[in-house]
Amino acid sequence: MYEALDSEVRLGILEELMTHGELNLAYFAKRFNVSNGAITAHIKKLHAAGLIEITTSSGVRGTQKICCLAADKVIVDFQPWPQTEGRVESAHIDIGHYIGYEVHKTCGIATEEHIIGGFDDPAAFSFPERVKAGILWLGWGYVEYLVPNYLSAENGLKELRFSLEIASEAPGYAAYYPSDIHFSVNGKFLGIYTSKGEYNDRTGTCNPAWWYGNLGQYGKKVTISVGQEGTFISGVKVSDTSLRDLALRPEEQIKFRIYVPENAENRGGFTLFGRGFGDYGEGIVTEFIYQ
Repeated sequence: MYEALDSEVRLGILEELMTHGELNLAYFAKRFNVSNGAITAHIKKLHAAGLIEITTSSGVRGTQKICCLAADKVIVDFQPWPQTEGRVESAHIDIGHYIGYEVHKTCGIATEEHIIGGFDDPAAFSFPERVKAGILWLGWGYVEYLVPNYLSAENGLKELRFSLEIASEAPGYAAYYPSDIHFSVNGKFLGIYTSKGEYNDRTGTCNPAWWYGNLGQYGKKVTISVGQEGTFISGVKVSDTSLRDLALRPEEQIKFRIYVPENAENRGGFTLFGRGFGDYGEGIVTEFIYQ
């Protein structure tokens, strides 16, 4: 990342994207008076550092590569003393192991071998084979999971963390299709992650060979962290909801919900990637981090 930022041209590219939102490579070549090849090299460095996203767009002039910012800030935290973590209990939840759902079109669910039921069939989410699912998608609604409860009276919980791979769900395909994806625990609102679109510009690293090229291929890794100071998504504070607000107890169920409300400002649904799909192939990872 530091190498990517060590260039006046690359810093200029980031500044242009902050101002304009999305731009193609031809714009940068003209703006900075350099060759297309040189701009491509600069863009590759920024992309490799995770600072920009690249999608493809078809138009009257053929296929173009479109760039946008992947993040609007970089935080470097030099701790004055080493931080220590206590015991960590973690669990992997397969995405087909939801305990409740409400699904609206466009929607679907699939295992590594085939589609369950059919496309745009909400009833397929009730089929027994759904426990083997590696990917699911919906236009709006929710899926809810029962989280393994590792709490005990003797240990002080410092942080509850969820990580998952997710993207928007567009009818057909749309590289830019924002969606306000909400998260909650036991009905307590945690925060919103706005997905920029449905990623289809390349094949997901873990996808099976038969997976349809016109469907979502991969998502972004999103981490939701609830601590003493509030809730953070990918390191950015999104709400004041803290562990105290959740009031979790050892003997009670912990329910984690992923949802897009019908009245969301950006109702772009979501695609949730699990084992055998996307870039990570791991479903939902939960972590209980103790003092």
